Amino acid sequence: MLRTIMVGAVMLALVAAIIQSPGESFQSAVQGLSVWWKIVFPGLLPFYALSELLLAFGAIHALGVLLDPLMYKLFRIPGCAGWVVALGWTAGFPSGPDAAASMKNRGMLSGPEAQRLVALSHMPSPILMLVVIGAGFLHQPSTALTIAAAVWLSGAMAAIVSARLPGSRGQSAASTGSKLLRSAARPSRLRMALAAMQEAQERDGRSFGKALGEAISASVQKLLLIGGFMIAGSVLIGLLQRLLPGQMELLIYPGLFEVHLGAYDIAGHFAEWGAPLAAASLSAFLAWSGMAALLSAQSSLTAAGLRFAPLLRGKLLHAILAFGSTFMLWKPLSRMWEQLEPVVIRWDGITEAVFASQGGSISFAGIPGLWFPAAASAALLACIIGIMAILSLLVHMKHTGR
Repeated sequence: MLRTIMVGAVMLALVAAIIQSPGESFQSAVQGLSVWWKIVFPGLLPFYALSELLLAFGAIHALGVLLDPLMYKLFRIPGCAGWVVALGWTAGFPSGPDAAASMKNRGMLSGPEAQRLVALSHMPSPILMLVVIGAGFLHQPSTALTIAAAVWLSGAMAAIVSARLPGSRGQSAASTGSKLLRSAARPSRLRMALAAMQEAQERDGRSFGKALGEAISASVQKLLLIGGFMIAGSVLIGLLQRLLPGQMELLIYPGLFEVHLGAYDIAGHFAEWGAPLAAASLSAFLAWSGMAALLSAQSSLTAAGLRFAPLLRGKLLHAILAFGSTFMLWKPLSRMWEQLEPVVIRWDGITEAVFASQGGSISFAGIPGLWFPAAASAALLACIIGIMAILSLLVHMKHTGR
């Protein structure tokens, strides 16, 4: 009862603030809508639709057989989670938690396994870190590469630590099935993967046209939900900054609520804070992802019977590790980017047409300019899956003595 009253009071206060400042609220909403429509929607839609198709036709089941040894060795989760990790790390949040919740609903993951997978796969996309922030906000792709390396490294570290905490290794039907798969007597792992793919496709039974239509429909619905959270977060930030000018700066910092707006704000402080500290702060906020992205993931978690608190703890640990990892990687990676400077400059030239600075704000000029980084992200997804599959086969060969 008390919680209901408190939530109602907060909602009434927000409505009153919006009525009092309709102009500022409208501008904040437009800002959030612009980022979602011109960056998030075209960047995530292909990945969402592809993940639904791969799940329908059994490709994820086959990949799970190939990746099972590596995923269990590192993160204590079945191999089918490998696709979710690769998807979340390339398509960006909240695609990973959505896919993890879908697998939990299909009985492919237990509750503890899904909770760990949600935190591991809730990551910023390369498009956001390398193109939007690196080339668009900072005009320094090399700095964005260092930030991305720190975010990815710390994300893996946080997942490995979480998988080995007391009480995090409970057995389940999913993990038992994975153990049986790992101890199977000598059949070719590739043959097992193909058999798993055929079985899943026959069980689904949908034609390609029907599966494609339903995949696009489901993807658009998810992206509309993400857009709603981004717009609401943008309005909330604007109202808080207007009501509390110069007060409680840390508590109302944009990066705590919406990562795109927070990254844009930090990009303006690089000269003031110094590049290493500003980059470390940006890495931490990217790892945290912002309350808007976390709440959009919560809707999927609730539908799958998963808890929100473990995700918050996991992202807080990720943010702390990302902050420290950036300082650790700053000098060695800076020297490396100096050697690769011609390549970095050429990449920056490709993305200049996408972003134009006008009057102190960012104008996203032309969605077609995102086709190259989107294709690069798809290629990165394939590389991640391929590397993980090779490492997994090596682990399997070592385990079986083959």
